[in-house]
Amino acid sequence: MQAHTGSRGFGHGLATNYFEMAKAEKPDVITDIDLGYFTPDSKHYRDYLNAVAAGGNYAIINRLIIFEQVAEAFRQTFGAELELIYEISHNLVQREWHPEYKEVWVHRKGATRAFPAGHPGLKGTFWEETGHPVLIPGSNKDWSYILRPAAGAVNSGFSVNHGAGRRISRGEATRSLNQRQIDDEYKAAGILVNVDGRVPLDEAAPCYKSSAEVIAAVVGAGLATVEYKLWPLASLKGTEERRSKRKRKGKKPEKTRAHF
Repeated sequence: MQAHTGSRGFGHGLATNYFEMAKAEKPDVITDIDLGYFTPDSKHYRDYLNAVAAGGNYAIINRLIIFEQVAEAFRQTFGAELELIYEISHNLVQREWHPEYKEVWVHRKGATRAFPAGHPGLKGTFWEETGHPVLIPGSNKDWSYILRPAAGAVNSGFSVNHGAGRRISRGEATRSLNQRQIDDEYKAAGILVNVDGRVPLDEAAPCYKSSAEVIAAVVGAGLATVEYKLWPLASLKGTEERRSKRKRKGKKPEKTRAHF
């Protein structure tokens, strides 16, 4: 099982807030909110790092709670235990060592960490001599991959993409994809999506790039090598409650998703 969560509205809110503060602090330098940043001499520097850490902790706790709930269901159904093999985050700001720049802050957006064997950050850990696993999921109707970081990952700041990447936006998916057609395609492929078989259109396979093509680029660049590839059997994703416009007073936050 692979489980993916984020900080959802909490993370988006704190990012927007601090980007606006960065722009206000240096309006002549930062002309676009998406280019906001803080230097160590900024009064917001430490507050921003603490806020990002809080967002990361929120996502980590979500995943651990989901694992415990799935493990309990597995125990009740099959009478066996599940083991948590690996947990890692993406979209974080982390302090790390780089052979050229030494101690640096690495901001990964749409990316996850890829420390190869021998990296100081793995010293004393289970992964010290092998490098730690890199998880790159495809869509819920495509292959997902587990890779091993290669020495060449230094060229990308010890980072690789954390997924196959979107081809079309969530809004475009809702407008352009046919619900019945997508549901039928998943059913024909033998992939169970939620308990009702209704595929969330904003997460459907056509929204994403081919994971094989993306992995070929990663491997071709010398960033990592493939260890395992996994095909989905089921995909569970929380969705917003469907209410009439008269009754709907506000959006219910979207939950997380898990692939089996």
